[in-house]
Amino acid sequence: RTLERHLPPRGRRHDERRRRRPRDFVRGTAMILAMSTVAHACRYPASARPGRTLEHPGRRVIPAAMAGRRARAVAVRSVDDAKDDDSSAEVDARADEEAEQPRRTFGSDVEAIAARGLAGALPEVDERLRIAMRGEAAGSRADTDADALDAKRAAARAEDQAVDIVACLKQTGALRGYGAARLVPRRDYALSELKLNGIEAEKLLSPTESTISGLRDVLGRAALVLVGGWVLSSHPSGAQVTGVLASGAAAFAMDQVAFAGGLEALALDTLAQATSRTYVARLGLHEAAHFLVAYLMGILPKGYTLSGADAYREYGALNVQAGCAFCDGSFQAEVAKGKITSGSLGRFSCVALAGIGMEYVEYGFAEGGVADVRQLDGMLRALAFSQKKSDSEVRWAVLNTISILRRHEGTVRKLSERMAAGASVGECIRLIEDSLGDDV
Repeated sequence: RTLERHLPPRGRRHDERRRRRPRDFVRGTAMILAMSTVAHACRYPASARPGRTLEHPGRRVIPAAMAGRRARAVAVRSVDDAKDDDSSAEVDARADEEAEQPRRTFGSDVEAIAARGLAGALPEVDERLRIAMRGEAAGSRADTDADALDAKRAAARAEDQAVDIVACLKQTGALRGYGAARLVPRRDYALSELKLNGIEAEKLLSPTESTISGLRDVLGRAALVLVGGWVLSSHPSGAQVTGVLASGAAAFAMDQVAFAGGLEALALDTLAQATSRTYVARLGLHEAAHFLVAYLMGILPKGYTLSGADAYREYGALNVQAGCAFCDGSFQAEVAKGKITSGSLGRFSCVALAGIGMEYVEYGFAEGGVADVRQLDGMLRALAFSQKKSDSEVRWAVLNTISILRRHEGTVRKLSERMAAGASVGECIRLIEDSLGDDV
């Protein structure tokens, strides 16, 4: 203390700070440790301290410290989970859709018919579908008189009743396959993914119609040969030749304008049916695939024709081609409102591509079905889909449809034979139900 009194003021203050420095260091260190402990406790709750784990049944166990700033436990898929997802994800869309649908209530008459079982209910379905097909024929003839309008109203009521009976049979468990198709996951697929599944989109989505085109070329050359032979043998005047050519051109133009080429299509189809067994078999598989996929996707087939002549006898109109007709009143109502659900669009896309899909599965390329592709393309354009969105919808529909057809390839062949024999819609449904395996 004697020395301190002789030190200058600045020296004394410096010496005091040096004596306090160890105490300040201890206090600062303690404060830092306390703040670190508080921050650590806020970051990791008591249930998720570093070194502990959060367990998830069926998932790989991960340290909680890896869960991020807010301690959110992230489930990591194991290899086994990925393999399971490949099989389970395909049914997720259908399972979720069925789970969301409440149990329907039907009229007493519908429930009474469904209570008879398939043997008693399917003939009733056939009877109502025949009435619906007569209304389809009236619509094709474009009649506007009172009788035609009454037939259309009766057809609409009969179609609704047929759909309700089948839906009631489905709800009671009598029909297992109706609307029960296992779907592939809904997402964007690349062309490379389609190829990995053995699908070459360019061979499927570009039908050639080689049989009909070949017959058209043959008939055109035959007509030229006949006209040339007539000119060489009879030596007609120029006015006569001009008159014959003008008559042919006028007949062709009238067919295109009045019947949308229906007369030409009828003649070519009839000739192909008579000269090519491959054409007949291909057409049978094509329509059977439409029928099967529609049924499995939850759309009731209304009727079918396998030739242009059958279509003319059924509908009485030249502008109707052979094919399947469906009970699509709900879809048409959505179209009229301008609001189509994703599920309805997916079903429509799969049914439209089913015919060319079966031709691809059986022959490696599609020949018929140009009208189906144009119809689907027109629908997507009408919905103002972008090119990317349209491609996504078509690729999903292609993969889903081909998957269904490959699982039920044998059923399609049996159905084709039964349809060629003139079986009713109810008989075809019974065949499908009897042929279904465990994997729908």
